Amino acid sequence: MNRVIRNYAGLTITCIVGVSFVLLFEAASKSFSSLTLILALFTFASVVAAAMMIAWAAEASQYSISQGLALAIVAIVQTLPEFFVEGAIAWNAGKDPVGWLPNVTANFTGANRLLTGLGWPLILFTAMLSKSGNKRSGLHVIALRKEQSIEVVFMLGATLYYVLIWLRGSLEIVDTIVLLAAFLGYLWMLSRLPSEREDPQAVLDASPRAIVDLRTRKHRIVAILGLFSFSGLVFVFISTPFVDSINTIAVALFGAGAGFFFIQWIAPFLSEFPEKVTAFHWARKVKLAPMALLNFVSSAVNELTALVAIIPIVFALSIGAIGPVSLTAHKDEVLLTMAQSLYACVCLMDLKYDVRNALLLFGLWLVSTAFVETRFAISIIFLFASLVEVIIQRRRITVFSAFKESLQQYFSRHS
Repeated sequence: MNRVIRNYAGLTITCIVGVSFVLLFEAASKSFSSLTLILALFTFASVVAAAMMIAWAAEASQYSISQGLALAIVAIVQTLPEFFVEGAIAWNAGKDPVGWLPNVTANFTGANRLLTGLGWPLILFTAMLSKSGNKRSGLHVIALRKEQSIEVVFMLGATLYYVLIWLRGSLEIVDTIVLLAAFLGYLWMLSRLPSEREDPQAVLDASPRAIVDLRTRKHRIVAILGLFSFSGLVFVFISTPFVDSINTIAVALFGAGAGFFFIQWIAPFLSEFPEKVTAFHWARKVKLAPMALLNFVSSAVNELTALVAIIPIVFALSIGAIGPVSLTAHKDEVLLTMAQSLYACVCLMDLKYDVRNALLLFGLWLVSTAFVETRFAISIIFLFASLVEVIIQRRRITVFSAFKESLQQYFSRHS
């Protein structure tokens, strides 16, 4: 218990110190100096600390409150760091369109491609190298349950909607309405599923488990809401200086184009880091590997829907009028994100994820990240690979029938 207390105390102190430094030296985030580097260090540390507490609270909430409410809260708070970062970018884009509008696509495309291109393969690779007792698991395929087809179907639907966004070359309020409606429908469907089956003692690490082990339900709810509220408040203060300092340092050290790259990869990597740690911890246990993969599938759905839906709203508030958010400067990024996400969905058409899928996802993600000029070509390869995968799986596609069965089983019963 002493170690758990030290964990929470250390993260809390890190957040408080980071916010204090921002309040004193926020101006340093917009013009490069030695102080900018120090500010970046404190904001980076605070982002990771706050995100870690959010992740622990989200994990514990699955066992501490009603399942429907838990799923709704977990779905939102798991991507809360990205929400604040994306909101800060969209706000800056409204105030300084020339400098920031091209960066609007950076965070949401990078966050999604990190999940499917790096996160999904590493889940399977981790499970393959894990041990069951004294023997290696030899797990080469991760299989999802029938009801988990809901996440896959919604991810596929959201991905296909991005064809319209790419063709139009902008995000508009109508996209906010459609994507938020899809997100709310997704949460509503998840809320009808049965409660969590796994034993928290087997799933959770010591820090989130300490919340579950609190004596009364009231104490657990207070602890969870307290962590959510405190971490959210930290992000209110940290997000804009965090994004500004990343952009300022990148431009000063590597040139004008570097800001986009850093916001696309560094910001989401840091904000998603605690979530990845949790998922990889689960992937080390053969029985929990499907939960680890599903955790990333759920996050991808949240980022494709709710995360992108906030951009037109924040942008409109920033400029004081409703207007389209242009994506034309980086349409290839949107196309690649859509194509990579489509292939990831197609991989799960039979509700199984295997080594061949993981290697192709990881390999193409790595090439497109290392060699920016290949991104349009990689998009075409992903689209072609999706078609080939459908042909290969044509006799094994079960996701839609499983989705229909899940609706009949869990919705007709509650109607």
